[in-house]
Amino acid sequence: MPGNVRRPHGGIRVAAGEPGGRLQELLDDTRQAIDDDRTDDVVRLSAAFHAEIVRLSGNRLLIESVKPLFGRMRWIFGLAHNRSNELQRDEHMELCNAILGGKAELAYTLAYSHIELGREPVLKGLAETLEP
Repeated sequence: MPGNVRRPHGGIRVAAGEPGGRLQELLDDTRQAIDDDRTDDVVRLSAAFHAEIVRLSGNRLLIESVKPLFGRMRWIFGLAHNRSNELQRDEHMELCNAILGGKAELAYTLAYSHIELGREPVLKGLAETLEP
C-alpha cells in the first residue's frame, strides 16, 4: 500500500473473525427481491447492504459520518432507476465475495468502481427530480 496509510476494510475485519454473514444474507435477500421484481425492497436492501459494509469497516469516524445519510440513502438509490438492478446485484456480489474473502485491496477497488459506475445514473435521476 502506498505510504504507511492503512485503510480499515471489512475484508480485514472479517478475515480476523468479524462475522460477515449479515452481508451475505442481505445479498441473498436482494437477489430474491430482484427475481420477484420488488423494486422498493431492492432499494431498501441495497441501502442496508451499504450500511453493513460501513459497519464492517470498524471505522468509527466513517460510521458516525455516514449515519445521518442512511435515511437519504434509500432515496438516492431510488434515483438510479435507469441503472440495472441485476448489474448492481452483480457488483454487490463481487464486493461481498472480496470482503468475506478478506481481500481488502480488491474490496476497495470494487467499491470505488461501484461508486463511480453509480454516480452518473444517480446524478441524472437527481437532475430529473429537481427540474422545474
